[in-house]
Formats: sequence, structure tokens, C-alpha cells
Amino acid sequence: MRSSVVVTMVVAGVLGLAGCTGGDDPEPSGTGSAAADAPGGTVQQAGTVFDATFPVPGDPDAAVRVEVEPLVVQGKTMELRVWFTPDDDSLADGETVNIYGMTGDGDLRPALNDLEHLTQYFVLSETGQYWETDNVSAKAADGERVLYQAWFAAPTEQVEALDLSLVASWAPFENVPVTYED
Repeated sequence: MRSSVVVTMVVAGVLGLAGCTGGDDPEPSGTGSAAADAPGGTVQQAGTVFDATFPVPGDPDAAVRVEVEPLVVQGKTMELRVWFTPDDDSLADGETVNIYGMTGDGDLRPALNDLEHLTQYFVLSETGQYWETDNVSAKAADGERVLYQAWFAAPTEQVEALDLSLVASWAPFENVPVTYED
């Protein structure tokens, strides 16, 4: 009985996410690679496959550019890398905003969806700690990017791509490529 409830919940969640695309949502598009300065050095951007700009939930005057890299499976985990760049003219020179604020004060809830196998993946957690970038301490100034990383369980089936949902009010990124490393 328990497995049928879990399957029903996964199917309902996947179907619910599949219907969340609205006609006015921005369409993600591909982009190249670049580097960003981070405390203690430079973080290399490996190459994004999607690039879209979304309004910040709850702040109609602010937007955020979102760049998604391919998912990387290594062993039993899968890594998600997303770059956030605030576009907020209300920020003073040198003032920063954290990922938490760029995504609607806690609306960032990444999920990876495999519609073919009716499976949904969420950020791994252990004793209440999520395997992701600290959304409060990761900050960027207007026009500067900051890296967000999260780890999920590796797919149970060999897949070429998964759909990514980051914030409920944003259009999902469909067919994010999955790469496998030994």
C-alpha cells in the first residue's frame, strides 16, 4: 500500500509541475561559458545550456538572470550548477543581494523531473542539512553572478536529460542534459 501512495504522489507532483508553464513565461535559451570572481579565487563556468531572466517573486522591479549548466552524475550523486545574476537598479553601488532574496525569500526549491520514468528528485539532506549552497551567505552585486550548487541522488535509470524546476512561479527548464563521469 505504501509504495502505491508514493507512486501516486510522485505522479501527481510531476503532472502538477508539467502544467505550470504559462504563456507569458520567459523561454530559456542556450549560452556560452565565462568565469566569475568568488571569495578566495575565480570559479570557472563550465558552459551553460540555458539562460533566462525571471522577475523576482514579490518584487516586480527586480529581475534575476538564471544560467543552468548540464547536470553531472558522479557515482551515487548528481550535481546541479546554476548561476544567478541580479538585475536590480535599486541596489546601491557595492550593495549585494543573496540567492535567498533573488529567488523570492525562500521560494528556491529545486526539483529534477524525469517524466519518462515518472520520477522526481529533490536536494539531498542529512540531519536537516541540505546538500546545497547556503542561499543566505551566497551574494552578488547588481550585474555580478553567483554560483548555486545542489546535489541530488543519481537517476535510478540511465537518462539523457531531466526537467528542472527552481521556483514555482518560473517556467521550468526542459531537457537539461545529463552527463556521466566515472
